[in-house]
Amino acid sequence: SGPDLVDEHGAVVQLKGPSSMWLNWEASGFAKNPAGVQFVRDDWNGSVIRASMGIEPAGAFLTDPDKAKADVRAVIDNAIALGMYVIIDWHDHHAHLHQEQAVAFFTEMAMEYGDTPNVLYEPFNEPESVSWTTVIRPYHEAVVAVIRAVDPDNVIILGTPVWSQNVDEAAGSPVVGVNLMYTLHFYSCTHSQPQRSRADTARSLGHAVFVTEWAATDADGGTSAHPGLCLSEAQAWHNWMNAKKISWTAWKFDDCSDESCFFRSGSLETGGQTDAQLNGQVPFVHDCMLAYGRA
Repeated sequence: SGPDLVDEHGAVVQLKGPSSMWLNWEASGFAKNPAGVQFVRDDWNGSVIRASMGIEPAGAFLTDPDKAKADVRAVIDNAIALGMYVIIDWHDHHAHLHQEQAVAFFTEMAMEYGDTPNVLYEPFNEPESVSWTTVIRPYHEAVVAVIRAVDPDNVIILGTPVWSQNVDEAAGSPVVGVNLMYTLHFYSCTHSQPQRSRADTARSLGHAVFVTEWAATDADGGTSAHPGLCLSEAQAWHNWMNAKKISWTAWKFDDCSDESCFFRSGSLETGGQTDAQLNGQVPFVHDCMLAYGRA
């Protein structure tokens, strides 16, 4: 409804939760484990999970579509069973080069889940530096059309230029349709007020924004090449999102050494993690998820 995500009564809601790792690289299976996701729902007040289905790397959708679809279905089905929302994320930087495959995939997902209100669609994770008007928007129009042929109203979240930073550019020449939102991603050691200002411009034009990926790290996810957290800037982002009730999913629900990984390597994926098993940014993520209760 305008710049807001609302419930069936028209009240503005803010969804919060984790984003999976690229599912093709999620060896431990955190996002696919119903007990672990339930723990985040019950103990962290999580209300949404993003299922990031990798497309291009070896072992991802283009080389093993049956496994990729089985992985994403596991996350979707668990979220539905737990009463959570779930974002079906075509996790691709070059989705416009795989439009035929994306159209077929989202047709299949809409036919399978389109009558389920838990499901949101994200057809293009992070477009790189390509044109909104001649590349990204036509791709979105094609995918939105096939979803809407089956599913008339579930929310679709549209990726925006420059790794989903330039939401103002998309909002200035929007895709025509209903229940469409625009994606903003941030990493607080890399992105700050200029990106928030772009989102404010989009919202002022009447378009809703969903932060489907963020971390309190460098844009590389907090690897050893760029270590360190930027918590003051991350808090500025959350002050802004909370004030406007902008929904979000935090990168990434997995165990690894990156400072954006939720858990330390070797943690059990079944939930019940102790403070000692929380990794990098995750005490901050945990507090942000708890701060305003479940939507």
